[in-house]
Amino acid sequence: MRAVAITLALTGALAVAATSTKELGSVTPLCMDRETREDLRTAMRAGIDQAMRKQTQHMFETWMREPTAADQPERAVSGMRNAVRAYVGARKVANEWSPPLCAP
Repeated sequence: MRAVAITLALTGALAVAATSTKELGSVTPLCMDRETREDLRTAMRAGIDQAMRKQTQHMFETWMREPTAADQPERAVSGMRNAVRAYVGARKVANEWSPPLCAP
């Protein structure tokens, strides 16, 4: 469960890093046309969605293997809460990501 949450967090962090030169220091982000930007944003969203589906499946499989464990369902709920928090944050960053348009 933590691996997926970390993956979601890293995805969000990478997207944030690409949003401005201030955050990247002297590195200038790549320019791109609107279509490419939206294609990339769509790919980021798809990856974030896929990671959330995998996390949900993993959480449920773990719960099914250990249905009577003393820390279930609290552990599953806690893991999903973390995953949802990371998912929402990563989606927000992907939606706000806006590299500069290339000059015509």
